[in-house]
Amino acid sequence: MDTGGNTMMEKNKELVSAFVREFWNEGNLYCLERYLSADYIDHAYVPGNREGLAQMAGILRAAFPDQASAVESMVAQDDRVVVRLRLTGTHEGNFRGTEATFNPVDVKLYREYRIADGKIAEHWALLDTASLLRQIGAELNEQPACRIK
Repeated sequence: MDTGGNTMMEKNKELVSAFVREFWNEGNLYCLERYLSADYIDHAYVPGNREGLAQMAGILRAAFPDQASAVESMVAQDDRVVVRLRLTGTHEGNFRGTEATFNPVDVKLYREYRIADGKIAEHWALLDTASLLRQIGAELNEQPACRIK
């Protein structure tokens, strides 16, 4: 017996899929009001709101204008949607102090969204930043985070 929970979770997944497609892949910075709640909180970007998200998207689009986020898996539970993405593109602009190398990039990215009233209310992200920086030839501090004696 379907109590509506599965339908809600499917709708949440459809919302996230549409957002990834329109905002991240098509680069439509003007769609935020349609997808994000008025009190949206972003735990991945500063400032932690729509403005911070738009700023980060602009930085990424300038550095990787052909970027694409392919959904590899998506899981919904209650009001949460977690998505594993494969981010690909070409490094054609400055990113974190590294000028364009025209190197291809291919990294994993995980995003978690909380959905409320049919809109994205919160977002968390985890990007394999070290791999991305290596692929564009950026200098990395390769010191271990801790030493075992």
